[in-house]
Amino acid sequence: MTLREPRYLPRWDRGAASQQGGRHEQQDRWGIFQPPDQDGVLAIVADGMGGHLDGALGAQIAIDVTRKFAQSPPALLRANPLAALVQLCQRIHEAINSQSETARSTAVMVWLDRDRAYWLNIGDSRLYHFRHGRRLMRTRDHSAVQLLMDLGEINESQMATHPAQNRLYRCLGGEDAPKPDTGHCAIQSGDLLALCSDGVWEYVTEPELWTTALANSPAVAARLLTEQAVRRGGAAADNATLVLLRANDGAGDPPHWLQRLSAGFVALFNRHRR
Repeated sequence: MTLREPRYLPRWDRGAASQQGGRHEQQDRWGIFQPPDQDGVLAIVADGMGGHLDGALGAQIAIDVTRKFAQSPPALLRANPLAALVQLCQRIHEAINSQSETARSTAVMVWLDRDRAYWLNIGDSRLYHFRHGRRLMRTRDHSAVQLLMDLGEINESQMATHPAQNRLYRCLGGEDAPKPDTGHCAIQSGDLLALCSDGVWEYVTEPELWTTALANSPAVAARLLTEQAVRRGGAAADNATLVLLRANDGAGDPPHWLQRLSAGFVALFNRHRR
């Protein structure tokens, strides 16, 4: 008989924050849900599209439908998580269209089930996966600037400041059926998942995201990073929303010496960035 190594069962430390920035309305929404009688976690960030009326409504509907989905999850969520997320995406799209002709929203969501993460995104809200300070993955934006980067006409650092940054070709709501991207990845202890609206990734670098999350609890790190994003955005700063999920094997928060070291790295990075 062959004995299988037991699967890693992380405890997910979680935190989130959202800032209105310089906009007249907060159109970002987020949610972290744990279905009853399941160990999994379902998280989502939705960014209502400010160029459309009822942008905030579209994002709120995304959260409401996801909450209801998590409260009574279909068996498909365990049997085929990616298919379940696509089903959830379709439900959100239909709910938006049933309540408004103009509401639109982006969405990025992740289902955490034992040692695996299953994700879906549509629009330019992102999921990042970090391990040991290295980015393993980020979702692709459904935007004009992502296409320009794919063609080699701009680099990744230029995406946030490009004049076409806000031009999206996929979203939730509207006549076109949603065409999300999906994927999955294995999780190890210490891994960090970050879901965010474009108001975060436009102004916060990946090293800052990782080191701030390493040096603080997810809740504190999310607050610090969203505050930093709107400060850098100035008077016209976009809404900024960030959900952080850290796989913890039970060892607790990082030791104080590591927190101080990480904070020093961020300060040094910022000095060189100016």
